[in-house]
Amino acid sequence: MTDQILHAIESGLLNANDISFDKLRAISGRDSGVWKELGRGRSILRSTEQLDQYLYSYGPMTRNQWHEVLAPLSFNPEPVQVVDYGCGQGLATALLIDRFGKDLIRSLRKVILVEPSQVALTRAAAIVSCYANHIDVITLEKRLEALEPSELKASTGVLSIHLFSNVLDIEGYDHFGLLAKIFQSKGRHFIMAVSHDRDFDGGSTRFRDLEEAVSRPEYQSWFSVQYSSIRQFSCNGGQSAIAWLLEVEVLNGSL
Repeated sequence: MTDQILHAIESGLLNANDISFDKLRAISGRDSGVWKELGRGRSILRSTEQLDQYLYSYGPMTRNQWHEVLAPLSFNPEPVQVVDYGCGQGLATALLIDRFGKDLIRSLRKVILVEPSQVALTRAAAIVSCYANHIDVITLEKRLEALEPSELKASTGVLSIHLFSNVLDIEGYDHFGLLAKIFQSKGRHFIMAVSHDRDFDGGSTRFRDLEEAVSRPEYQSWFSVQYSSIRQFSCNGGQSAIAWLLEVEVLNGSL
């Protein structure tokens, strides 16, 4: 099946002056009849039909979650790299760029996309490059537990923004170990995570466990927490969600 988003980018219908989350969904968000294959939004998406179904079924939820997280924030232009974990087709990064626009695009030095599905990763990379073809887009076709600290490192003086869109709540990888890998790199890190607010199959407990862990006194010589906040809220339609924002300065990374 032809990937309509890739086709739209190649034809110029989608371009740096005319691309947004809503336009992506208008082009490719459709009921492909494979909703059950999405595993309530937690399955690894292996086909174009599944990507399209996710945009159709879970696109509004994803947009609403990130609107709640990003709306109160401001962006001060400075060199930035973005790491999108379990990025799927790159929707969180697209929504981040939509929110902060040209200021963020001019500041972006690198986007690292982490995703085990090759078909999703291909679409995600094309979308990010369409927003701004000067951005260095790195694709890592692997699961989160396979990441190496060196793959997440930013250049000196570059702020690392780490996105977890309906990923931090999922069981199957060591969330403490992943955070430790992130903090192997000195410098400033800003973590933004949002998911369903639930108390089963991993869920919101993983958010609270991480927030408690970073506040422990024994880590004060390793990194300094500038800001940490967990917020529960309802999206449009009354869906319960949870978000964690964390800003740290890593003082003694090992890289």
